[in-house]
Amino acid sequence: MMLIKNAKIYSPKFLGKKDIFICNGKIVCIAENLEPNLPNVKVIDASNFTAIPGLIDKHVHITGGGGEGGFKTRVPEIMLSNLIEAGITTAVGLLGTDSTTRSVENLVAKAHALNDEGITCYAHTGAYSSKTPTITGEIEKDIVFVDPIIGTKLAISDHRSSSVSKDELAHIVSAGRVAGMISSKSGHTTLHMGDGKKGLNLIYEVLNEYDMPITLFQPTHVNRNEELFKQSFKFIKDGGYIDFTCMPGLTPLEAVKR
Repeated sequence: MMLIKNAKIYSPKFLGKKDIFICNGKIVCIAENLEPNLPNVKVIDASNFTAIPGLIDKHVHITGGGGEGGFKTRVPEIMLSNLIEAGITTAVGLLGTDSTTRSVENLVAKAHALNDEGITCYAHTGAYSSKTPTITGEIEKDIVFVDPIIGTKLAISDHRSSSVSKDELAHIVSAGRVAGMISSKSGHTTLHMGDGKKGLNLIYEVLNEYDMPITLFQPTHVNRNEELFKQSFKFIKDGGYIDFTCMPGLTPLEAVKR
């Protein structure tokens, strides 16, 4: 059991300074001046600290990213401490450019490991390529039968992508949609956005021709250049979701303010 005293609490609205009582790894009570009459309670003075709900990061290369500058540039897999120290308690792991020396199998194994260590971790099947690396051989089966997998990853508007057509994009996104319905999972497709001049246009080509919810397409890195960022305004107004990335230049905080 643990009692955290006098923390400035956001939940997510500011609640003021309160105590947090934790038992068996669960928050039991948040209130002022808690004094539980119980043995073996660890007390932490949080007078100089702020407590917030755990953060959700929906785009984490949990098995490591990089590798575009040769084998020596491969980034090691993430450790639990890296996530916890950043306040992240839920993560979604996915592959990046390299789906040759890295695999969906390895990704799922790492997601299981992080779940075993105490946080919540999901994963996406697929990668940059339209060949869509999977475990079972099909997007649908990966999402339906492999527990941590909740959606698909694909890259568009990027020189490292497979330059998919609107029909190919519609097919991949539709596969995730149906699988998500069957398995009660999200089934969305996370779209890595590069600096290509088309930006989000390919998504709109699909939306204009096919009857698909805009929420199935979830573009990420939309703050990587000004033109893509401006396109994302319309995407939000049309009912879609976007994802900002912590990178040099336009930070997520600055992007939200605009």
